[in-house]
Amino acid sequence: MERLGKLALLLLRMFIVAAMTAMIVLVFLNVVLRYGFNSGISISEELSRTLFVWLSFTGAVLAMYDHGHLGVDSLVRRMPRGGQVACAILCDALMLFCAGLLMIGSWKQVVINWDNAAPVSGLPIGLTHLAAFVCSIGLILVIGAHLLRILTGRASGADLVQVVDSEDLAPNPNADIRPEAGR
Repeated sequence: MERLGKLALLLLRMFIVAAMTAMIVLVFLNVVLRYGFNSGISISEELSRTLFVWLSFTGAVLAMYDHGHLGVDSLVRRMPRGGQVACAILCDALMLFCAGLLMIGSWKQVVINWDNAAPVSGLPIGLTHLAAFVCSIGLILVIGAHLLRILTGRASGADLVQVVDSEDLAPNPNADIRPEAGR
């Protein structure tokens, strides 16, 4: 099961690289064509916007997995382990609830907007909303796995505090070891 999770994370990271590369190429070519040749790629704006939405939601899932979201943890860090566990369970339960709301709402938007086409590309507008739906599933899986580690007693002290105080302390996704958030 862990292998499947690592493969999914690798695929998400590869998708982010591909989406960012496509956005850069599309926008750069469009700028060069507009200013240099008085023409352009008509689909570039819509496709770049859709890719950016997908990139943002995919990045949110990866940041959740890496405990890379910024937050204030000064109170939780001062609590004894039992208090940290209780706060982590409450936090995970609330995040699961919010991710469930995101999943339900985004799916409704996908269904409503799937038959509406973007004006230039003809892509379904629901494709943009599908990013939020896929993100919510990813968040539910990441948060659920974290909650399961806490409930089974396999969570370390660093797992109980899921945020970092500063961007400077955010984990490096290329490193195998997660830095302690409180350094």
